[in-house]
Amino acid sequence: MRLADDISSITDLQAIIDVMPSPIFVKNRKHHFVLLNSAACEFFGRSREVLLSFCDTDLFPPEEVSVFHTIDDQVFETGEDNENEEQVTDATGHTRTVITRKRRVRLGDAVYLVGIVSDVTAYREAEAHSRYLSFHDTLTGLPNRALFAERIDQALLRRRRTGEACTVLYIDLDRFKEVNDTYGHLAGDALIQAFAARLTTIVRASDTVCRLGGDEFAILLVDSGERSDIEQICQRILAAAAEPFLIEGARAFVSASVGVADALEGLGSTEMQRRADVALYQAKREGRGCFRRFTAALDEQIQRSRRLEADLRECIATASGLEVYYQPLFATAGETLAGMEALARWHHPEFGLLQPADFIPVAEESGLIVPLGKWVLEQACTMMARWPDISLAVNFSPVQLREEALVHDVLEILVRSGLAPERLQLEVTEGAILDTDKAVRDRLTALRATGIKIVLDDFGTGYSSLTHLQKFDVDKVKIDKSFVHDISSDSESVAIVHAVTGLARVIGIPVTAEGVETAEQRNMLRAIGCTELQGFLFSRPLSPDDAARFLSGTTKWTNAA
Repeated sequence: MRLADDISSITDLQAIIDVMPSPIFVKNRKHHFVLLNSAACEFFGRSREVLLSFCDTDLFPPEEVSVFHTIDDQVFETGEDNENEEQVTDATGHTRTVITRKRRVRLGDAVYLVGIVSDVTAYREAEAHSRYLSFHDTLTGLPNRALFAERIDQALLRRRRTGEACTVLYIDLDRFKEVNDTYGHLAGDALIQAFAARLTTIVRASDTVCRLGGDEFAILLVDSGERSDIEQICQRILAAAAEPFLIEGARAFVSASVGVADALEGLGSTEMQRRADVALYQAKREGRGCFRRFTAALDEQIQRSRRLEADLRECIATASGLEVYYQPLFATAGETLAGMEALARWHHPEFGLLQPADFIPVAEESGLIVPLGKWVLEQACTMMARWPDISLAVNFSPVQLREEALVHDVLEILVRSGLAPERLQLEVTEGAILDTDKAVRDRLTALRATGIKIVLDDFGTGYSSLTHLQKFDVDKVKIDKSFVHDISSDSESVAIVHAVTGLARVIGIPVTAEGVETAEQRNMLRAIGCTELQGFLFSRPLSPDDAARFLSGTTKWTNAA
């Protein structure tokens, strides 16, 4: 490199480089500083006069000096520029990350090395922090989903090489939303942090605890051992979640559900996580606070449920494939028609005619029960409005009862259909009433005030306490068919039916027995005191056309089965 004609000596460069913001130094062939700008003096923490008497060994540790001299010698000998990122110790003793660009220059007969230092410490730290955030959860500091997937891939590679087993656990906190709603989101964050800390104490350092997001966590167990070892870890996770959390000076309680998936030949990270998620889904379906392992049968079941959910969503949107059937209820006195119960049916293109038990649970889990329930109510009210003397019973899910617009929607459907409120009976389960908040009870009270009757359905399968029957504001109780089925052979079932009908008689409400299939059952229930009977002995559920013909007939008490 040849400098401009008016720069004839090294000292002529001083004024030029002093205005440069980056540290600049010039060294001779003996590695001594011969020129430094003000920024370089500040970086090295020495005055210019002192530095001009120094060489590298006076400023840096021996291991750093060795690297610097190797590069300097290479630039001097080859004349090729060098750019290198390196760690240097600054004047305060802190390690800095710098990019040093070095070039050989010739002034007259003398050869020098010019170095320009760019301090990139802050940039590299920000880059490292950004990389950390890309693979870690900001709230808990745990690995996130991306890093978790990488760890699974690494574990699966080791498994292929060494046969080392690995297992993925998916964990979801139950009732976490209640903590957020009660104490606020900051309290919820504190609970998440506390649970994360508990999880890390359960597993080994070689395992990975991850936060997937929200109240969902995951654990990768490497060299996971025997099935019993994994189950023991699952039990410890459940116990850790069940321990109370001190939040905002109060004790908050949650539980956890766990899904377990073991590594098998040919599985990748995505499939292992899907399987753990399937198992977790089943654990939550089975009551929460438990763990479930992935199986092929479970996978098939869940896939079917998700297929049904997608198809049901389409059916509701297009109003196709769904139909309301009607099953008569008969008064025991004279076996005259007492009413009709609306029951949803689904003509599925692949699975055929589906009963409520086949798809209502899916609808409740997905929230589709709300639009489905409104559709069934509208269809049934419109149908039964044609027969003004017949009452209509419609099942209502706990999910529907939590809808704020429930009262408005029901009354609006009654107005559109022309069905009198006094003819409508809403069947709700015992648990739906007891397990709900004041807002739900207020809605039921508001509906009842309009003349709509509230029926306690499936009594005996929920809390099974007769004392609750006295507390409920209901107009009728319906005994579950499981007691009716065993009434001729099980003295306990007989006693339960006796007790329910006796108490109902005292408080002045009728009792319906469902699932009546034999004349013996009918006779026993009539003798015990049930006021209404329903079941295949009298009639199977009827399609809309068959129900219309039945209701239009003159002998409405005739067995239509």
